[in-house]
Amino acid sequence: MTEYNKITDAEVKKLESICGEEYVTDSEPLRYSYMAKGIMGLEAELPEVIVRPANVEEVAGVLQVANDNLSPVTPAAGGLSGGFALPAIEPGGILMDMARMNRMEVDPENRVMVVEPGVKCGDAWRIFKKKWPEWAPPIPDGAPPGATILGDAIERGFSLVTARYGPQADMIMGLEVVLPDGQIFKTGSWALDGAKAFYRWGIGPNPDGLFLGSQGSMGIVTKAAVKIVPHPHHKTIVAYGGDSWDHIVEPVWEIAKHEMGISDNTVMVQGGNWPLVMTRWPKGNIPQDYKFYDKIGIDEYWMNTEIWAHSEEELNFTLERIDEIYKDYELRENTKCPKQDLHPKQIASRLKKPNLIAVPYGLYQAGFLFITWYTPWLEAPRMMEEYCAKMEEYGFPPTMWVASIDHARQAIVMPILCFDSTEEGIYDKIRQFNLETTKSFLKQGWINYRPDPFVHAPETFSKAKDYYKMLVKFRKVLDPNLILHPGRLAIPWGTVTDLPNPMEE
Repeated sequence: MTEYNKITDAEVKKLESICGEEYVTDSEPLRYSYMAKGIMGLEAELPEVIVRPANVEEVAGVLQVANDNLSPVTPAAGGLSGGFALPAIEPGGILMDMARMNRMEVDPENRVMVVEPGVKCGDAWRIFKKKWPEWAPPIPDGAPPGATILGDAIERGFSLVTARYGPQADMIMGLEVVLPDGQIFKTGSWALDGAKAFYRWGIGPNPDGLFLGSQGSMGIVTKAAVKIVPHPHHKTIVAYGGDSWDHIVEPVWEIAKHEMGISDNTVMVQGGNWPLVMTRWPKGNIPQDYKFYDKIGIDEYWMNTEIWAHSEEELNFTLERIDEIYKDYELRENTKCPKQDLHPKQIASRLKKPNLIAVPYGLYQAGFLFITWYTPWLEAPRMMEEYCAKMEEYGFPPTMWVASIDHARQAIVMPILCFDSTEEGIYDKIRQFNLETTKSFLKQGWINYRPDPFVHAPETFSKAKDYYKMLVKFRKVLDPNLILHPGRLAIPWGTVTDLPNPMEE
């Protein structure tokens, strides 16, 4: 394992001279409070000190101190939109809380917003609603208001318009990055002094892919230029049920093929199974069998679609065509896809942004973990059937969520493990569950997102060794002292653990 030095009082003083005494703390209770934000993973180390820089110059200064002392640095935006902004290295080193960097600029003419890491999606949505109601910021869907736009974007996350526009990384037009050595540079057209962020591919080869999905292991992103999208105000939610995963996934494929048409109105397409409802409530307060949910009108499987349109006529046309496609599918496949009769309050609740649909799963048994995979859209049913069977085999409720990315070109498949965090051996059981499913899914060509550093990352990269070696080379060029945390990608493996490197076996 790479050797790092612990933070001493001398380093704390240097950090205080850069960020200000009130924005640096080594208070143990405060350091532990940051650990509570890490809801997307199970392994983390306690940071030794928290710093809260106000600008890009202070970020560069902190990195210089880290290089001088060989101390690891973990950057964190909100830590709530899908990433895992906690140290993966021992000692925990410096946790760089980017919340003070919360400035936002909006350029409606070029349909771009520039955000710093601390811009929260709840604040952005409120400001747009008041000042630019005809435009929408692509805030993360399902995440709480405290999640950040930049964190979700550079994590290649899931926005409220992902079914139409693709993952958040596709919305990036430019990045401002502080490299591990403190050098500051910009990508895209931003690289040209005085130019606006209007062209992602810039003035030469575009390196932004090194920073999107790297979880802060290649550099610290201090600004991102992100596309904004039209925000028409004729909206609704429509939902259809089914008796299998195939029968909710395949009709979406039929709709998605109508690009440059009704498919472009479907900004969010997502669904699940009945345990997705059950596990939103405390386990002891709600029935555990499907009969109850059937009686109250919940299908075994369902898919709901959020539709935006510029007029009532356009909205009605889209709804009629979607209904026709479902009816044609029912006849062809000799099945039933019942249209759900949604209450206006259900529709209003789902249309409200930002929403909190990801939060209640902690109520079921106190512990929950999101695991996420990408598959080709029509292969998602096979994955979900295998996943649900394995969840039940391990004693987890088969809570499953799926959503469309970019007109159903890909599926994002997310089992939600709900568990009793006090159960003896539960974390070993989760790791074994992850290992068994990961081995199977990788053989089928499916790709994990939000990897566990001791399961998904090594299993994946052991089957993509040349790719991993190239990532390590890039990492060592940008960060020769390896001070930036490796995220959950284990780049390179030796920065995370002294266990045998699976990529070298």
